[in-house]
Amino acid sequence: MKGDEQDALKVQSRPANLKERSGSAGSLPDDSLSRTKGGELPVLEHLLSTDGARTLSLAFDENYIYAGTQSETNEITVYNRTYLQQTAQLAGHTGSVLSLLYIPERKWLFSGSSDGTLWDTANLTFLSEITPSYDTSGDIYSLAWDPRSGGTLYFGAQNTDIEYLNFGDSAHFSSTPEHSAKEILILEPGKDVPLSQDLAIPKTLRSSRIRPHSFFNSRPSSPDLVKSPAVSAKAFPFPKPASRPITPGTLSLPKKIIVPHDNVVSSAHYGYIYCMNLFKRADDVIWLASGSGDSDVKVWECQPKGGLRFLFTFDGLSGAVLSLVVRDDLLFVGLQDGHIKVWDLETKACIRTILAHNSDVLSMSLVGTDLYTASAEGQILRFDASFDCTATFQAHAGAILSTIIMPTNEDRFEFITAGHDSYVKLWRLPRANSANAGQSSDVLFGADGDVMLYALAKMIAVPSVSDHAHREDCRQSAHLLRRILTQMGAQASLLPTIEGKNPIVMAKFKGQAASPLARKRVLFYGHYDVQPATETDWVTDPWELSGRNGYLYGRGVADNKGPIMAVACAAASLQERRMLDVDLTMIIEGEEESGSSGFVQALTRYKDDIGHIDTILLSNSSWIGEDDPCVVFGLRGVIYANLSIASQNNDLHSGVDGGSVAEPMLAMIQLLGSIGSGTQVQIPGFYDDVAELTAAEKEYYQAVSEVTGMDTENVMRKWRAPTFSVSNIQSSGPANNTIIPKSVTANVSFRLVPNQSIQQIAQSITEHCEKTFATFAGQMSLKVTITHQADWWLASVENPYFKALERAVEKIWGCKPLRIREGGRRI
Repeated sequence: MKGDEQDALKVQSRPANLKERSGSAGSLPDDSLSRTKGGELPVLEHLLSTDGARTLSLAFDENYIYAGTQSETNEITVYNRTYLQQTAQLAGHTGSVLSLLYIPERKWLFSGSSDGTLWDTANLTFLSEITPSYDTSGDIYSLAWDPRSGGTLYFGAQNTDIEYLNFGDSAHFSSTPEHSAKEILILEPGKDVPLSQDLAIPKTLRSSRIRPHSFFNSRPSSPDLVKSPAVSAKAFPFPKPASRPITPGTLSLPKKIIVPHDNVVSSAHYGYIYCMNLFKRADDVIWLASGSGDSDVKVWECQPKGGLRFLFTFDGLSGAVLSLVVRDDLLFVGLQDGHIKVWDLETKACIRTILAHNSDVLSMSLVGTDLYTASAEGQILRFDASFDCTATFQAHAGAILSTIIMPTNEDRFEFITAGHDSYVKLWRLPRANSANAGQSSDVLFGADGDVMLYALAKMIAVPSVSDHAHREDCRQSAHLLRRILTQMGAQASLLPTIEGKNPIVMAKFKGQAASPLARKRVLFYGHYDVQPATETDWVTDPWELSGRNGYLYGRGVADNKGPIMAVACAAASLQERRMLDVDLTMIIEGEEESGSSGFVQALTRYKDDIGHIDTILLSNSSWIGEDDPCVVFGLRGVIYANLSIASQNNDLHSGVDGGSVAEPMLAMIQLLGSIGSGTQVQIPGFYDDVAELTAAEKEYYQAVSEVTGMDTENVMRKWRAPTFSVSNIQSSGPANNTIIPKSVTANVSFRLVPNQSIQQIAQSITEHCEKTFATFAGQMSLKVTITHQADWWLASVENPYFKALERAVEKIWGCKPLRIREGGRRI
C-alpha cells in the first residue's frame, strides 16, 4: 500500500482549507499564494484527476461537475459533487471537447467538439447530436444560451460563423415520424431533409489548412469521419444522486439535428470564434459579445426567437480575443498577448488596459466585483473593482484552459480551474462580507464541514509521532487540540500520565436535557499520536492535509485525527443548536501508537473527573471496503508472552560440541511445537469455553463473504477463532551457522474469544510450558513471562446504543451496515 493511501479518508462533505506541497519531479505543483493585497485568499480545497487527459472545458449543475477533455477517447468526465469522485464518462466525440454549457431550464448539457451533443443530465444519457450547417464549420469553440421563447442555443464555429437553434416550438418534435438511420431531421418546422441532399455530417472533420490557436487544437488522429460517432455514457460503480424528473414539456428530440442554413450568421468574424458571452441589457433586451482570432470583439442583439442583429465592434486589438466576461456595463476582454481590455458598453469607450499576464489570457471568471484571470503559464490573478491586483498564484503546471465559478450556498463560491496538468482544481473563495477576512485563528466559524476540515488541517500539520524525537511535537499537538475543542464549546483540559509520556486531552460537551440525571453520558476514545511518515511514495506532504479525487490525504487523517474532529464538530454543532441530548466526554491519548504507556494509570487516577459512563464510542477500527459501511460488534482479546530457554554453557561451536550438549534452540522448537500445530492450539482446555456459533451470527459472516468473496470459514477464523502465533525467535551469539546459542527467546501471542477467561488461559499457558519443558529440560532452564494481556469484547447487537449507531450509519449511507468483528489489536 502506498504511503499516502494508508492515511486516506473518503470525503462525504465539502472539503476546505487544503493545499498541496511542491516536491520532486512528478509531484504536484506548489499552490501557495505568492502575492496578496488584503482580504481572504483563495484556498485549494481539492484536486480531481482526469487520468492523464487535458481538460479544455468545464460546467456544473447541482449534482455534478463536468470536464470536457482532450485524450484518446475525448470523453466528458463527470464528477459527483458530494463525493468528489468520478461518476460517469460521456463518450462519443471524435475531437476534443472544447466547450461545455449547462442549460438549467432543460436539464441539458451541451458539449461542443467537431459536432455538438445534447445530454440529459438527470440520467446522464445521450439526447441528440447537433451538426453545424456546413461541412466546413469545423470545431465548436464557444457556446451561449438565451432562455427566452423556449431557449436559443448559439455556438461559435471554427469557420468564423455563429449558428443558432431555437427550441421554443415543440410541436414538430413530438409529431415527427420515425426516420431511418439514413435520414437526418433538420430543426425546421415541417421539413425533413434526407441524407441525399448533401446535408450530411462532413466527410472530413475540417480542412487541413485550418489551424486554430494552439491551446485549442483538437485535431483527431484520423480525420476521415464518414458517419456519426457512437455516443454513450459509461457509469462508474459509485452512488449518484437520485434521478431528477425531466422538466415538464421537455422536447422529444430526434437523435440527429442539422442547423438550417437560415440559422447561420456567415462570416461573423474573420477568425475562429473562441469566446462568446450573453448578457442582459434591459427588461427584454439581451446582447451577445463574440471574440475571435481576428482581434475583434463584436456585440450583437439577440432576437427573442433566435437570430442576431449586429450592433458595434471593438476592433484593432493587440492579439486574438480568447476570453470575455461582463460585469454591469463593463466588458472585460482577455487577449493573446496577456493584456486585458476593459470597455464601457454604454459609452463604447475603452476605459482601461490591464497589463495582466506574460502569456495568453485563456479564461476569465467573475464573482461579485472580483475578476479572476487565468493564463497560458498556469497563473491566476485577482483584480478588484478598482482594477488593482489583489492576489496572484500559480494554480497549474501548464496552461489553464477553463475556469468557472460555482456557488455552494448563500455566501460561498468555489473557483474551479482546469488545464494541461490533468487536474481539475477546486478553490474555496472568500465569503461575501466575511467578518473573519484576513484573520488568523485556530478555527474558522461557519459551516460544520469548514470547521472540521480547517481544524483537521491544523492537526495534521503537527507531526505528533509518539517517540522521543517528537516529544515536543506531541506536546504542541495536545495543546492545539485542547484549544480547538475549547473554541468549539467544550470544557477541555490536559491530564498528565507518567513522566516522559504525552498527556491526555479530556474535553466535555454538556447536553441540553434539563436534569443532569436525565442525560446519558457517552465517552469517546481517540488518539492524537500517529505513526512516522517514513514511506517514500507519498504524492503530497504527509504533514499537510490535501484532497484528491474524493479523498483526504495526510498522516493521521484516518488514524485517528479525522474521527476526532468529526465527533467534536458534530457535538459542537448539536450543542450550538441546543440539540445535544447526551453529555459527551472525549478522552484523547497521545501514546496509542507506542503501547498506551501510562493510559490505564491516568484513567484510574482521574476516574472521578471522568465520571459515570453509560456507553463508549470509538472510531479506530477497520471496514472491509470503502463502500461497505460496517459496525464492529466484537474484538478478540490478546495475551503476549515471552518464552526464554537458557543452558549453563556459553555459546558453543556446532562442529566441536554439536550432539554432546543441550541446545536451547532445539528445545524451543520442541516447546513451541507442543503449544500449536497448524491452526490448532494444543494447550489442554484451551477451547473449552469458546462460545458456540449461532445461526444469526453465521449470517453476519456470510454477508461479509458475499461482499468480499472470502470463504465464510476463513472469515470466522480471522474474527471468532482463538489462535496462537510466534512473532519472533532471538538467540544469543552471532548469526552464524556454526554457533549453538546458549539462550533462546521467543515472543508469542494468543488471540482469545468469548467466553475464554484471560486469567485462566494465561495460567494454562504457563503451566503447559513448564510441564512440557520439564520432560526434556536436562541442564536447561525455562522462564515464562506474560508481557501483556487485554480481554476480548463482544457487544449485544440488540443493545439500544448499538441499534442507534446502526440507524445513524444506515441513514447516511442508505443501506444497512455489515456487522463485523475484528481480529484484535494491542490497546
